[in-house]
Amino acid sequence: MRARRVEAVDCRPLPDLAGGGVTIAIIGGGFSGAALALQLARHAAADSRILVFEPGAQLGLGLAYATQDPSHRLNARAARMSLLADEPAHFSDWIAATGACADDAQAALPDGRLFPRRAVFGRYVAATLAPWVASGRIVHVRATAAALTWRDGAWSIRDSDGRLLQADLAVLATGHAPPAIPAVLAPLCGHPGFIEAPLHQGRLQAIDRAAEVLIIGTGLSMADCVATLDRNGHTGRICAISRRGQLPRPHAQVEHAPFDGLGAPPVTALALLRGVRAALAAAAAAGLAWQSVFDGLRRDAEALWAALPAVERRRLLRHARPFWDTHRHRLPPPTAEILRRRLGDGSLLIRQAGIAGAAPAGARMTVSLRLPGRQAQATDSYDVVLLTAGAGRLCDAKDGLLRALLAAGVVMLDETGQGLRCDGEGRAHCAPAPGRLFLLGPPARGSLADTTGVPEIARHASAMARHILAAAPPAARGTGAAAARFGSHA
Repeated sequence: MRARRVEAVDCRPLPDLAGGGVTIAIIGGGFSGAALALQLARHAAADSRILVFEPGAQLGLGLAYATQDPSHRLNARAARMSLLADEPAHFSDWIAATGACADDAQAALPDGRLFPRRAVFGRYVAATLAPWVASGRIVHVRATAAALTWRDGAWSIRDSDGRLLQADLAVLATGHAPPAIPAVLAPLCGHPGFIEAPLHQGRLQAIDRAAEVLIIGTGLSMADCVATLDRNGHTGRICAISRRGQLPRPHAQVEHAPFDGLGAPPVTALALLRGVRAALAAAAAAGLAWQSVFDGLRRDAEALWAALPAVERRRLLRHARPFWDTHRHRLPPPTAEILRRRLGDGSLLIRQAGIAGAAPAGARMTVSLRLPGRQAQATDSYDVVLLTAGAGRLCDAKDGLLRALLAAGVVMLDETGQGLRCDGEGRAHCAPAPGRLFLLGPPARGSLADTTGVPEIARHASAMARHILAAAPPAARGTGAAAARFGSHA
């Protein structure tokens, strides 16, 4: 295979990419892209090139793990978090070896479970990848991918610095789409107190301690915002709202193995929900916490999702998605304690409500809430309004690379509108280049169900590396024992 070319156009230079090996481009350098790059670096042939397009200074962080706020913790215990699916203790062993949690008294529970700060996990990912980047095995392209085009049997990638690079295969690992600002909140855009991305770049630090705050959304991002405000000494009133007024659930006091109780995958959303209720009852009768049932569902999510026709997938999302999210994405125990304390002293209020209207009111903002089961609205004013509505849908995206690919017909939305269409191995439905474009992480969530947690992404990355190397020329696949023991640590 001919060497892929790189045109440099008034931009930072890249390492020499000359040679005859295969080039694999990973677009997105958050956890998904980093996990795949690591697997490919371990097992591809020596002259293969792995390009990761990520404008940040380090790979593997994304928004979640780039935070330096000590209030932001992993919402899963350390023993479930690893870059390597075949080595689940990899992160825990790194913590023990480096003493990364030695100065964090709140990280460890009395039973030994560890919930580190998210910045610690970010350091672990960066440290694990650093030798591969330093050796040139992984090439960190410090830019975003602005355009992706199939041309003359290869992918041409124009980055935000004007470079044009070519690759034999490409992977979209772009993370979550940003949430759309609801039209009803448009009058607040531009107001200094309206913060649509409160967890970006320390935007919560400037909020006055006595400010009255409205948070739109009651999920984990809301909990992170409350934890940060609390650490900053905030004492003002906080009201958090969502359509159902549900908080993320806590972790079990005592953990058990995932519960087996659903049997064969149901083929309707209603049958699946009935099966979950029966499993919850059976687990309770056996003295097991409900969390064990949802851990079993999470383990089997891909098979359960695959058994549902498209119409049943949409029905399940419409009726059960919020309940799944609050039970699957659980509160770290230290964060749960902050919420309990503030709910108890009345400084935090959780309400079931929607937004009926909003308008600037000088330095403050007036917001009308639509309450359930009544025609009347509740209107109040706030100093700060934070939008923590969770991930957006690709079908609602208005710009960016994925939207351009959709508009050009290179890729297509899945039946739910949550992500892009792909097969069970992550191969995108790609009209111009079948089998040469892959999806990993959130872009595949509508096709492969739960693709946003670290354990699932690490497992998918390991399997996808196999599929990618199988699709690449034989010279790219590695040889001898290294290829035979694909899942082992290099």
